[in-house]
Amino acid sequence: MSGNIFAGMEGFGLSSVAENKLELFKSTVKEQKSTQNKETREFCVDDYIYEKKFTCPVCHIPFTSNVARDSKIKVQSIDFDLRPICTPIDPIYYYIVVCDSCGYSAANSTFSKLTQRQAELILAEITPKFRPSPYPKQPDTDMAIARYKLALLNAMVKQAKDGEKAYLCMKITWLYRIKGNEVDNEKMFAKLTLDGFTNALSSENTPIMGLEESTIMCLIGAFSMFLGDNEYAMKVLSDLIVSKKSSERLKDRARDLKNEIITARLIASNAAAQK
Repeated sequence: MSGNIFAGMEGFGLSSVAENKLELFKSTVKEQKSTQNKETREFCVDDYIYEKKFTCPVCHIPFTSNVARDSKIKVQSIDFDLRPICTPIDPIYYYIVVCDSCGYSAANSTFSKLTQRQAELILAEITPKFRPSPYPKQPDTDMAIARYKLALLNAMVKQAKDGEKAYLCMKITWLYRIKGNEVDNEKMFAKLTLDGFTNALSSENTPIMGLEESTIMCLIGAFSMFLGDNEYAMKVLSDLIVSKKSSERLKDRARDLKNEIITARLIASNAAAQK
């Protein structure tokens, strides 16, 4: 599967940088309308977000960025690949922090975790060409995708670990699913997520971006299933079910995914027999 993973970032002025950062992982062994806009009762986004103070670790300039009030957001359900479906807003739209002065961007949880060498790389490659782009309190999905891609490009420039890049790819996958009608892009980033987390489990200590090993195994199984590699998905999910490190919640999730694969096989088999 091929494609430009940084398509749509022209607004940040970093197209030439992105052109040289297309190999994300080196190989190893109908837009869904935001719930904000669907609310029939009086809705105020300020009830669910707030301005958090940051100091950029690259240019050292203080600024604020809107982040979600997690305590006021409810999880309605969990998608097959552990994506939380939330109401009345989705915090995924407020997870990336961008310094409009130098262009440094990262997830809220990792924004301040930067070495001096990484800061120098950002200043050398990102800052000279960066242009700030407005990000409203109620952004649309394309705006959010561009913001995550900016963070992903920063991760590549600063030579971040595969786990961090995979986590950002996972969120981009989810955003393309929210947007709808872009299955190719969803699958492209799902494959990158799968490759990145597979690499990370073999080379990094857990937790990775707050995710334990068993959670990442469940994600690998889910994304393998989504991409049609049911044999590998069944193997990973089976290992997860018998692992002593896995919680009962994750084991139940793995059983559900295995049952989905088995059911799909039975349907396909019956359909073939009837021809």
